[in-house]
Amino acid sequence: MRIIHCADLHLDSRLNAHLDDRKAGERRQELLGTWLRLLEYAVKHQVSAILISGDMFDTRAVTSTTADAVMGSIKGHPEIVFFYLKGNHDTDSFLNRAEELPENLYTFTDSWRMYRLSGNIVISGRELSSSFGGAKLPEGWDARTLSLRDEDYNIVMLHGQTVDSRGTDDQAELIHLPDYQGHFIDYMALGHIHKYMEGRLDGRGVWCYPGCLESRGFDECGRHGFVFMDIDETTHEATRQVVDISKRHMWTIPVDVTGQDTTLDMINRVKAELSLMSGTPTTSPEINNIDQDQIKDILDSTGGGRLRPDDMVKIVLTGQLALDADKNLQFMRAELSPLFYYVKVEDATRRYIDYQSFANDKSLKGEFIRSVRDDMQLKEEIKPEIIETGIRLLLGDRA
Repeated sequence: MRIIHCADLHLDSRLNAHLDDRKAGERRQELLGTWLRLLEYAVKHQVSAILISGDMFDTRAVTSTTADAVMGSIKGHPEIVFFYLKGNHDTDSFLNRAEELPENLYTFTDSWRMYRLSGNIVISGRELSSSFGGAKLPEGWDARTLSLRDEDYNIVMLHGQTVDSRGTDDQAELIHLPDYQGHFIDYMALGHIHKYMEGRLDGRGVWCYPGCLESRGFDECGRHGFVFMDIDETTHEATRQVVDISKRHMWTIPVDVTGQDTTLDMINRVKAELSLMSGTPTTSPEINNIDQDQIKDILDSTGGGRLRPDDMVKIVLTGQLALDADKNLQFMRAELSPLFYYVKVEDATRRYIDYQSFANDKSLKGEFIRSVRDDMQLKEEIKPEIIETGIRLLLGDRA
């Protein structure tokens, strides 16, 4: 039997942290389109069930377009069984919009619900809550009330943060993994963490976060998608793979611009590194100044994917620059923006100050640099930043 495990779609997210209103609206529709592509994949690969482990939506106010599209897509695929477990962002508003839920949509509550998907494949789930009837639940209550059979292939759906040890102030969304050991769990289908993660639960089972279906911010770089499972109902052997169907990927790319004297030099260095990541290296000699191992590490984090024009990119400038090196981030963004759907440039460079070269400088600039150098109340690591800012003000450059 083939099953898809997804989570944290966060449909109807605002997405305005980086994007203007037009592009944010466009991205919201693209996220919804990614859900529909997941269904196309499911049909093509004869998937029997789709597990949604929480945070299908981002806010209580689900738009009519999104609600109708999701409900309509479920109704439109009666051959697939959908299991929807609400996460900390989800509410009942989506489900309450429907006069009658589709027969192929199964939901969960704050008590365990179990569904027999086939002869011996069982889907269990519980929406975590810290209280029951107004009273705090006993320690480990969620796991203690879970009753599974050894002869079944047991999939358990939960939404929360896994922990290995219990703290003094456990929150409802914490999943204490040792509580679930020895419960005949084969696969713990989790949601809440936005990157793919998996681990061994016990000698029998594993836990897995599929990550968000598509990244929404630069804290979600790397590969994203859903987990495709193929379970042998006789032997209970299962294979899993992550399938990435993202419309766009997000990248954070550090570029060392040490020794560059002009903004154009820095742009050329950035373009050379981007060309390597796209798989079409430029003939520019700047290629020789790029850390190939760093490029490989970034590409490996995406499962071997390549940089594409449709992607969203954050360039982080690193390294040391001379005090008089020109660095205009606005010009740099203007030159790089046409290459991708969205480009952000951040500056993490440091200025190198050769104090000896200003020892006999009688200008106002020289006097200022020496005064900062000799100020014992200032930390050495911030002096270059103060000097850079001061020099730019002296020159009337506020860019």
